Amino acid sequence: MLDGFRSLSQTWVAKVVLVLITVPFALFGLEYYLRQGGGGGAVLKVDGVAISQSEFRDALRNQQQQMQNAGGVDSASLSSPALRYEAMNALVNRQLLLKYADDHHLTIPDQLLVDEISRVDVFQENGKFSQSRYEQVLRAQGMTPAQFEKRLRADLKLQLEQESLTTTAWVPEQSLDAFLKLDGQIRAVSTATLGSAQFLGKVKLAADAVKKYYEAHPNEFRISEQVSIQYLTLAADQLAAAVTVLPEELRKAYADPANQSRWTGQEMRRARHILLTIPNGASPAQRQSIKQHAQQLLVRLQAHPEQFAAVAKVESQDPGSASQGGDLGFFARGTMTPPFEKAVFALNKGEFSGPVETDFGYHVIQVTDIHEAKHLSLEEVTPQLTAEIRRQKASQKFSEEADAFTTLVYEQSGSLQPAADKFHLTVQTASGISKDQKTGIWSNPKLQQALFSSAVIRDHRNTPAIEVAPGLLVAARVTQDQAAMLKPLEQVAPSIEQRLEEQQAAVLARQAGEEKLKELQAGRTDPALTWSGERLLTRQQAYAGGLPSAVVTPAFRVDERHLPGYAGASTPEGGFVLVRVTQIQPGRTDESATRKEAETGLTRAYGDGAMEEFMAALRKKATIQVVDKSVLEESPQH
Repeated sequence: MLDGFRSLSQTWVAKVVLVLITVPFALFGLEYYLRQGGGGGAVLKVDGVAISQSEFRDALRNQQQQMQNAGGVDSASLSSPALRYEAMNALVNRQLLLKYADDHHLTIPDQLLVDEISRVDVFQENGKFSQSRYEQVLRAQGMTPAQFEKRLRADLKLQLEQESLTTTAWVPEQSLDAFLKLDGQIRAVSTATLGSAQFLGKVKLAADAVKKYYEAHPNEFRISEQVSIQYLTLAADQLAAAVTVLPEELRKAYADPANQSRWTGQEMRRARHILLTIPNGASPAQRQSIKQHAQQLLVRLQAHPEQFAAVAKVESQDPGSASQGGDLGFFARGTMTPPFEKAVFALNKGEFSGPVETDFGYHVIQVTDIHEAKHLSLEEVTPQLTAEIRRQKASQKFSEEADAFTTLVYEQSGSLQPAADKFHLTVQTASGISKDQKTGIWSNPKLQQALFSSAVIRDHRNTPAIEVAPGLLVAARVTQDQAAMLKPLEQVAPSIEQRLEEQQAAVLARQAGEEKLKELQAGRTDPALTWSGERLLTRQQAYAGGLPSAVVTPAFRVDERHLPGYAGASTPEGGFVLVRVTQIQPGRTDESATRKEAETGLTRAYGDGAMEEFMAALRKKATIQVVDKSVLEESPQH
């Protein structure tokens, strides 16, 4: 529920504001939002409107940054054609939506534009919008208010279009009831497993089975061509360590007007609440009754505030905070739904408010702590600023040195040492590099292609300098090449024999399991089967409890009209699991919190589906031409 209250942070404007707040203006500018597209030739055309190389690079950079922030991404993914297609599709969708808005005369009222701009922290002084500050920040980025407002107005159109589809979807009550009954269904389940190991003794392989398998599957036993190499890396991160940040640079960045909001911490408040939800379709009398109950709780807690946590655990219908005594933790302005936030920030520590009505229901609120806003000193932000300036200077230095590095590696193609000497790098070595590399820098397709080219292997030349990830160049040369070969049959025969025996045992287990399942479904039980203890499970509990899909899927396919019912499936380990269901209870439809959550999820799913259909219809009628297909290839050589 706390995530629901923080819905504002998921809106388009909040996302823009996050960029405006978190990016150090003096160092990088306003990034996406203040960056002006249009540079370079056209990459594609959408109904005749050209999308520039600059716009494509910005979109791709945003995609790469999102993936890096999510973590667990290898370098090859950051330059893959799939990611480039995704960036291009985002640009196509944006242009199609803008064209639709223009064709249907969709406009953004001036007052809405003013309201959105006035809420951006960097345009405020003392908590209020400042026209002079607004113009100053934009001017520092080489942008006029008219340019900024034109782009903001366009993106507000996009938001309005998307919200008109995704937020107006409607879920019929009958559909919601059916979903809740099915999703919350409880089944009494027990299992019996026929493991493949018990059938191994019945397996008899043909005398030539191992040899035939070996000859039929040579690729399984092939050792790919491998190379040993020397290599150099030129990385922005390496350069950052050698960068000196001067005191005057720190003072300048700290004093920059565009950075001031970063040094002023937001006021944080801690609150706890009790939520009484309002059922869908509630009558005015029902709503009034719920509100009166909230008022009674408020009066009781004002007289006995020490009882708040205990009362919240019993009365609150917020599944996210009720168990915590209603505690929502600390939060700043702009994170909660507006009526809730307005009430919280109007209270002093220890004071109550309520009943406060939001889209979620009626709230009884108490503020339990307040952290006042604090202006950070230069000394306090020096580590942060130093790191930012160092990264920015290293990025500039990397751009300057990358061309020289690339040229020297190419011109002195017989050795990496000249480049190592000039750029103070160490020649490193690696071995066992193959075309099958799946992770690390050696999995980069362009680098693999270069390493295994005839010019590099036969002529002993350096590879070109290749950008394997943003800010990372690699150049290499092959010192030893080992041709592809097959492992000898004698070496792999034991593993082949074991594999074939396990495969045949799995077949026997499946056949026995299917026969046993037919008997059970025909009403013939087998006392030799060992059934597990019966468990009452919902789908969510089954998966959360670690039950494999081989059990869960058949268990919830058993026909509720014929109980006990039986089903079965092969397991990933090669066995066969029999599933018995003796009871089925439909999920409840009268729990307001669960119903609200399900309705929200289904509404979102319906809305997303409507948006996908809408975009598909626009694309079907549009003329989309890719002008420069090279941008869809992996990262080019630097």
